[in-house]
Amino acid sequence: MATTLQLIMLATVGGTLGQANNSDYKLVLCSILGQLEGGLELHLRSSGNGVSDLAQFLMVKGTNSIKIVQNQEDALETSEPTRHHFYFLENAQQMQGILNGLVNTDGFYILVLEKDDPGDEEILLDFMAKVWLTHGHSRIYYVQPTREQILLYNPFKQTFVVVHDPRTYGRIYRNLEGYPLRIYIFDSVYSSVLGDYEKNRVLSVNGADAKLAKTVERQLNFTAEYVWPDDEFFGGRLADGSYSGGVGRAHRGEVDIIFAGFFVKDYLTTHIQFSSAVYMDELCLYVKKAQRIPQSILPLFAVNSDVWLCFLLVGLLGTLVWLLLRAFNLVLGIERIPDGSITKKTSFYRASFRIFIDTWVVWVRVNVGRFPSFHSERIFVASLCLVSVIFGALLESSLATVYIRPLYYRDVNTLKELDASGQPIYIKHPAFKDDLFYGHDSAVYRRLDAKMTLVAEGEERLIEMVSKRGGFAGVTRSASLQLSDIRYVMTKKVHKIPECPKNYHIAYVLPRPSPYLEEVNRIVLRLVAAGIVGLWTGEAKERAKWSIQRFPEYLAELDVGRWKVLTLSDVQLAFYALTIGCLLSAVVCLAEIFLRRRRKPIGLTRI
Repeated sequence: MATTLQLIMLATVGGTLGQANNSDYKLVLCSILGQLEGGLELHLRSSGNGVSDLAQFLMVKGTNSIKIVQNQEDALETSEPTRHHFYFLENAQQMQGILNGLVNTDGFYILVLEKDDPGDEEILLDFMAKVWLTHGHSRIYYVQPTREQILLYNPFKQTFVVVHDPRTYGRIYRNLEGYPLRIYIFDSVYSSVLGDYEKNRVLSVNGADAKLAKTVERQLNFTAEYVWPDDEFFGGRLADGSYSGGVGRAHRGEVDIIFAGFFVKDYLTTHIQFSSAVYMDELCLYVKKAQRIPQSILPLFAVNSDVWLCFLLVGLLGTLVWLLLRAFNLVLGIERIPDGSITKKTSFYRASFRIFIDTWVVWVRVNVGRFPSFHSERIFVASLCLVSVIFGALLESSLATVYIRPLYYRDVNTLKELDASGQPIYIKHPAFKDDLFYGHDSAVYRRLDAKMTLVAEGEERLIEMVSKRGGFAGVTRSASLQLSDIRYVMTKKVHKIPECPKNYHIAYVLPRPSPYLEEVNRIVLRLVAAGIVGLWTGEAKERAKWSIQRFPEYLAELDVGRWKVLTLSDVQLAFYALTIGCLLSAVVCLAEIFLRRRRKPIGLTRI
């Protein structure tokens, strides 16, 4: 503690000295540190390093918060991951002692070599290569005060680079000089792999993700070495604490870039990082499509139930209006229209029954045998005929449509309806279980989360099981139903529930941290901003629609290329109605004969 206070006092007192000895390499170093986020941890071999020109300059001119540590060996074990580390070393030989501790790749290391002995250049270059091979990064600035220069290691040319500005480090990774990078791609929504399964060797990759990977490869000038994918493509954290799939490979540093879309979310590891978002997607649930409505009752479903209800209500309301008009005409003594017919007095109930029948005759567009004998009633009948024409045209057009486009019973369209149906939810990736419904206050979400079960896909895929058996729901990405599984949607075998519980940004995965992240983001953002990624994904969706032409069995189900020819089976309901009407009329006729009632003449009567 006393040493730290002493060094702080030395920094305050020696400010003038630091300002007097400014040199170009110090200003470059100061500008580099000014662009680095986070604090600076100053590691001193002894208290004498605190009064050096470089240390005094940083304390006075630096914009970073500085923490001073004297024991370098202890600092390697307890250093904070969010800070940059500044070491004062006597010579290149002393760097070997901190080689294994340079693991904090979240920040930069600045190594000051206070002495420049003969042969140190070869030792320094060898040390730079060891850091790259051991830790996979080159985030180290080598400061040589005797030569007044700052060096960086270029692993692709295997040489050092003199730093002239803060952008020097970024320029190293703009051209990788054909350096081989381990690229991981698997069969996903926007990517597919063609390979030799006997030799576990990737032969070619296709899809929007593969196009973007090839563009990045061409722009950064590296050689892509495609890694054979695991059985569990995406992967995640297992119960024993290990990681599987792509997450596990990135966690262990076995790949350099994963060019397959991952949801940007927590995978319970701090050893991976995401690129800039490439596109967005949803996690949706799907169920078996509802059964098709039989043709025998299809006309009943040609229009919505509210149209049928309105049809019935208008018929009843029309009867009531006609009765009111007849009552007003009789009470007010309105003169009848003479038509030469004989007028017989009838009871009010019989007249009301006659008006009820005539109203429905007009409403269903059947000719009226005799018009009423009052002007107001005739005007009402004419208006009722006009409205019935509109309803009839609506019904006829709807009937023509339903015979061309088959109707189905009502599907599950909300998560609440799915919960009420009691269907279990099967998932094929453990990552879906983590946060699809978890963490919501909704009681529906909590019940749905309890119904989720992880299953392994065997020879029969999950969506195929849903389409054949039904009785349960599946979870998949919305884009999957538009691409690889579009045939199930187009042929009405599965139904996607419109209410999707999760919406995610999709990005690529790199080990944390990766020296390639900044340049990969630069290219990805340009392609996204230019609309190129949207073009590639749009092409993939259109090609998926065209691919349905390769499946004759699906074309047969869709009746593609054929006109719909109506047969007797399409008009079954009409024959059913005729049969039922004949049976009812026969029953009424037998009842009249049995009760010995005389039949009355059919037609409009007058009161």
